[in-house]
Amino acid sequence: MSTASSKRAGENAESAVIQRHPELEYVGDSEAQHYDARVSELLSPSPMLPFVGLCLLEVGTAVEIKSTMAVYGEAQARGRFYLRRKQHQRLVDEAGVYLFAVCEPRPTRPVIAAKIVPATTVGGLVSSWIDGGDRADYAQLTWGRIFDESELRGPSP
Repeated sequence: MSTASSKRAGENAESAVIQRHPELEYVGDSEAQHYDARVSELLSPSPMLPFVGLCLLEVGTAVEIKSTMAVYGEAQARGRFYLRRKQHQRLVDEAGVYLFAVCEPRPTRPVIAAKIVPATTVGGLVSSWIDGGDRADYAQLTWGRIFDESELRGPSP
């Protein structure tokens, strides 16, 4: 998948997540470059959107949406979430969260599973940051670090 098509697929997943959860509102890059959405109405966990280590999200909470395909490539390897170091640190500083979404491996990419995880908790899952050279430092997490395989067969929308 090319960078452009990967970015487009991520934007499609982001849009699908925001449409599925009306308590979230889109935030454009001109307003906040380190997160995609914010909580506009109190958000509680549900079977479609479980939380890790949180009981609710208050209005104004920064939400970075990360998506990946369930599988990719000929080997059908688990998809990976890409985290950028500076973005992650800003989310930690703002007590923000990640909304991780695993999607079908096809162009429309419907969301199979989603989960909210505090940025501080995600930091504990990153074993090391990769030097991006001319690009931002980053880390990769397979969806198996966030989701149990059974969650990908969970409740449908």
